[in-house]
Amino acid sequence: MEKITTASKLNATLCLLVIVLTGLGCLGIKRPWRDYSPIPFDSKAWLAGDKIERGRMNRDFITSRNKFGGLTTNGVVELLGQPDLKKTIENKEVWFYRVDIGISGGMDLIPISFDEKGRSMFGMVQGSTFSAMAKEDDL
Repeated sequence: MEKITTASKLNATLCLLVIVLTGLGCLGIKRPWRDYSPIPFDSKAWLAGDKIERGRMNRDFITSRNKFGGLTTNGVVELLGQPDLKKTIENKEVWFYRVDIGISGGMDLIPISFDEKGRSMFGMVQGSTFSAMAKEDDL
């Protein structure tokens, strides 16, 4: 029988660690190799980034929501790009942008609503509730 060496044990441990981390990443668990820390909103970074980079801008996006109000559809597209989803909610067109805030099962959409004059408003109103974020599974 071959003797199991310390190097073999270390290799097996590292291999198992890689498998576990990859599996957790595929299950939607926060990816430990990605940075989820908040960053200020930047249109160029938003347009170039993926849903994780967009999620990092989430806090600034919500606290600075006034800068996203009153824009035309062309203004919103210029600032945020084409939406990932479009829905009509409460007789208003709502555009949704996918984000990943690093919480499995967490909110994953930022809504931008348009009034009857075609002007934008951050968030959406459904019934008597204002929502700054939404969950795609709930739409």
